[in-house]
Amino acid sequence: MRVHLIGSEGAGMKWLSDYYRERGNEVSGSDLLTGGHNKDNVRDVDLVIYTAAVSADNPELNEALRLGIKTISRAEALAAAAVCFGTSIAVAGTHGKTTTTCMLSEMLSSYDPAVFFGGTYRGRRGKATGEMLIAEACEYKRGFLFMHPDISVTLNVELDHTDCYTSYDDVLKAFRQFALQSDFAVISDALAGALVAKRYTVTVGRTGKYACIDCVARGGGSDIAVKTPEGVRRFRLEVPGRHNAENAAFAIAAARTYGAHYDEIAEGLSRFTGADRRLQLVGRAKGVPVYSDYAHHPTEIEASVRAYRAMGYKRILIVFQPHTHERLGSLFDGFVSALCDCDSIILPVFRARGECGITSDRLAEEIVRCGGRSIALDVPETARRIKETAPDHDIIAITGAGDNEKILPHILDQFSPNE
Repeated sequence: MRVHLIGSEGAGMKWLSDYYRERGNEVSGSDLLTGGHNKDNVRDVDLVIYTAAVSADNPELNEALRLGIKTISRAEALAAAAVCFGTSIAVAGTHGKTTTTCMLSEMLSSYDPAVFFGGTYRGRRGKATGEMLIAEACEYKRGFLFMHPDISVTLNVELDHTDCYTSYDDVLKAFRQFALQSDFAVISDALAGALVAKRYTVTVGRTGKYACIDCVARGGGSDIAVKTPEGVRRFRLEVPGRHNAENAAFAIAAARTYGAHYDEIAEGLSRFTGADRRLQLVGRAKGVPVYSDYAHHPTEIEASVRAYRAMGYKRILIVFQPHTHERLGSLFDGFVSALCDCDSIILPVFRARGECGITSDRLAEEIVRCGGRSIALDVPETARRIKETAPDHDIIAITGAGDNEKILPHILDQFSPNE
């Protein structure tokens, strides 16, 4: 079979490419990053898989439909792959999916898992073969509802992706269906009663069966204590932040639900080095640490700021790139609140999809009006501003889900650790 991937450079699509190749299929792909799209690419193809970000006027997608070629989304392809594994574990939630999926992959490494996630992990690459599947399941456009996992994990539920969800209740309804489609569900205690599984539900949180009851920052990581049905267990976590300790509690609950032993869990957590762009130290600017962080929702920014402060940083500069005009507009007040406690530079909005709308200038102006210190700049101006003001800060955090990493080479080339 010949398979063509539209948007082939995405992390999840690369996994699907491996999955189909390792099963003897011929695989091709196209992406805006590697020459763009051409309708001739889908000639003589048996199956086309496209990412959720592909627009309706994509020439390859339209040509495939015209020719009657079977076309499915990435979410549908993942769900179809999942049924080929003996056991599947799917991790969902508004925040923390990639991190928790990668934690689980380390905890359950001895069980030979295939691992699917939507980012880049600093440890092993997600592999496409194995006895079981551990997968990140994204709620965007309700894609995770194609999956019927043996074990589901729901970390949290908040309003996001307001281009396809109308309200929090609308989001919750989708997560409720996701949990119901699993045999076993690991959920936040705050969602107990709202989400149930077919057979058994495990709760995580202050009143749940599992809970992170202590998190002490040490070096670049944390020493954590987790309440379990077998008593309090202590673990070393090599990444910082209370939110990561809470992600670990969910991963522990899921690993125990699968049947892993605590020594396997502890060893796995000790190997977990963090996903890329999740509180990742990438270099220094005039001696000031520079972090790269994927946070693109107000709750995520707030969690990252708490983590920085717990690590001892006081004067924080957030260089934030809003991800889509639609998200910025829908969650505008939340972004203002999350950024008011720090100095911030707001980069132009990354337009992954949707129409133009509320601007970065407006966000910076509102932060200033509410008592914060913020300015909207483009990338070259931001690099110059960092050069001027780096010594005034304890940390610089390049934050957002777009292409803001393009600023890092300019900063790190200009400011070597020895400068």
